[in-house]
Amino acid sequence: MTEDDVVRIAKVRKKTPGQILLRHLLQLGVSVIPKSSNPERLKQNLDIFDFNLSTTEMAKLNALDQGEEGIKFFV
Repeated sequence: MTEDDVVRIAKVRKKTPGQILLRHLLQLGVSVIPKSSNPERLKQNLDIFDFNLSTTEMAKLNALDQGEEGIKFFV
């Protein structure tokens, strides 16, 4: 969520980096189930249906994919 392209897109779209990443996954056709108990974050998680990322924005976010190496972060 601190990648320059994610932060830049979030600022342009007036959204949070988390919202940008959730929208990116939805546009890729990935089912997303965000988890939060924070009321503000819950609201933000639902506020991702009023915009679409452009082809250029999607390409920039797709380029951040780290493949197998990126999975190690979550294990």
